[in-house]
Amino acid sequence: MSLDSLELSVGDTQIRGVWIGILLAFSSTIGGGIWTASEFFSRLEALESSVEDASARAGVIEARFKDLREGQSKTLQGYQVTISNMEQQLVDNDISSLGSKLATLGTQLDGIAQAQGRLLDLQERVAAVEKSNGETVISVQNRLESLERAEKVLSRTDVEIENIWQALDSLPFSSR
Repeated sequence: MSLDSLELSVGDTQIRGVWIGILLAFSSTIGGGIWTASEFFSRLEALESSVEDASARAGVIEARFKDLREGQSKTLQGYQVTISNMEQQLVDNDISSLGSKLATLGTQLDGIAQAQGRLLDLQERVAAVEKSNGETVISVQNRLESLERAEKVLSRTDVEIENIWQALDSLPFSSR
C-alpha cells in the first residue's frame, strides 16, 4: 500500500494520497499551536497570581521594616546618650594617666608570671619526689614482707633443728 492509493472520505469530499499527509501535518500544527497558546496563558495566570502574592508580602514586609526602623531609631538614640555619658566619664576620670598605671600593672604581671613559672618547676619537683617516695615505700614494704617470710622459714628451721637434737639426745648410743 502506497500513499498514492490511500483515500479518505469526509462527507462528500474525497481526499487522496499526499493531501492526507498535508492535512495531517497542517492539523497537528494547528493543534500544537492551540496547546502552546493554552499552556502560555495558563503560565501567565500562574505568574499573575505569584506577582499578586509577592506584592501582598512586600506590603507586609514594608510595614514590618518601618516598625523595625522606628524601634532601631529609638535604640540608637539610647546608645548615643550612653556613649556621650561614657565619654564624659572618661574625661572626668583622667584616662591620660591610665597608661602609666597599665605599665606598672604589666610589670607586676610579668613578675607574677615568672614566680608562677618557678612554682610550676617546684611543683614538678615535688611530684617527682612524691613518686620516688611512693616507689621507695613500696620497695620497703616488699623487703619487709620478704624479711618476714625469711624469719618464718628460719624460725621453722630452728624448731626442726631443736627437734632433731632432742631426737638425737633421746637415742641410746651403744658403744662398741
